Amino acid sequence: MNDAPETPDYVGAAQQQGAANIDAARATAKLSNPNVYGPTGSQLITYNGDIPTVNQTLSPGEQGVYDKNLTARTNLGDLSIQGSDALKGVVGTQVDFSGAPAVGDGSETREKVYQALMSRITGDTANERDQTNSDLIARGIRPGTKAYDDAQNLITRGFNDARSSAEVNAGNAANQQFGMDTQARNSYIAELLSKRQTPLNEINALLSGSQVSNPFAGNLGYQAGANVQPAPIMQGATAQGQADINAYNGQQAGTNSLMSGLFSLGSAGIGKWG
Repeated sequence: MNDAPETPDYVGAAQQQGAANIDAARATAKLSNPNVYGPTGSQLITYNGDIPTVNQTLSPGEQGVYDKNLTARTNLGDLSIQGSDALKGVVGTQVDFSGAPAVGDGSETREKVYQALMSRITGDTANERDQTNSDLIARGIRPGTKAYDDAQNLITRGFNDARSSAEVNAGNAANQQFGMDTQARNSYIAELLSKRQTPLNEINALLSGSQVSNPFAGNLGYQAGANVQPAPIMQGATAQGQADINAYNGQQAGTNSLMSGLFSLGSAGIGKWG
């Protein structure tokens, strides 16, 4: 009889596989993070155990630009702080529109223009009536006659037409006054809002421009590179165990077949010789 093969040390193989995975990860990290030397500076990688350290050094020219950039943006940041302090009494308070010019309905202007126009029309009409009355009487046309009444009615129609024109002109003047008042108020409000918003816009611009750019910003951290695969220790142990089982099963099958043949021969001999 053949002895069954020993079971592979799967625990040991798993431990060895874990160690191989760690070694592969370390190799991948180191191969994927080379030292970099370029016109803007250099980037050197050092390791303390498994902990990498990235050391970046700018070239003299880039360092000078970086320092100037930092100084300028620091000044902008200081200005934004100064401006924000000045706005503490502005932000959060309601906008005061009490000083804005008022916008009326134009009735006062309409009345003034109408009265001015009618004053002239009334005076001219009165003079025209007196002159016409004198002319008619001088011609022998007396009041109460049709000719006299027709002449006076013509003057009345002229007066009514002039009054209607005065009303239209007064209405136009009222509309013009309303438009001018509205424009003056809108201009005042726009200027008031501009004075309020301009410092806020300036501070926002200063704050948005206060970030310092770094030439290495796109190169920090790990770089894509080689990927080292660990040795397939666990897979090999499993395959070896399966191979041993297959070989054992094959040997057992051969032994069983041989024993079966011998038993068959023995049985046949016993039957023949009694």
